[in-house]
Amino acid sequence: MNNGDREQALALPLEERRLLGFYDRLRRRIAGSAGDRGGKVAGTAAEALLVVPDVFILMARLALDREVPQSSRRLIGGALLYFVLPVDLFPEAFTGPAGYLDDLVIACAVLGEAFGRDLEGFAARHWSGSRRFAEVLGDVGRTADSLLGADLYSRVRRYLSRRGVQL
Repeated sequence: MNNGDREQALALPLEERRLLGFYDRLRRRIAGSAGDRGGKVAGTAAEALLVVPDVFILMARLALDREVPQSSRRLIGGALLYFVLPVDLFPEAFTGPAGYLDDLVIACAVLGEAFGRDLEGFAARHWSGSRRFAEVLGDVGRTADSLLGADLYSRVRRYLSRRGVQL
């Protein structure tokens, strides 16, 4: 981070700085495990993991955007909470960065549910990923069962279904 970025980050409210700090830590951790430099995770899972930080920061930005309907912000807030809590269906503490795959699947399902057809307008304003967010959302949805495995995929579907979100 250069001095200009550091000054800009310090001008943000405290909660945004904390989210950006989590984003930076998440990006470093995932980049070390997924990628071309001998990472432990390869293939489709590695590609999915590399978008996790971008999906996380998108949700944070959407949760803070007052133009996003409050009901959607609450739903996204729940998905953000799932992201940062240390205990979930596939805990990162035991599985390493691969443990973010369930977070990613849940986040994409929630984002799809929260916005439906209106997602693209909000996502375009806040998305920082290199691919179009609609593509990422579609890819995660199509590959969720193979990313998580049959048992975990079933558990995630039940978890989301109890909260009114379809996977």
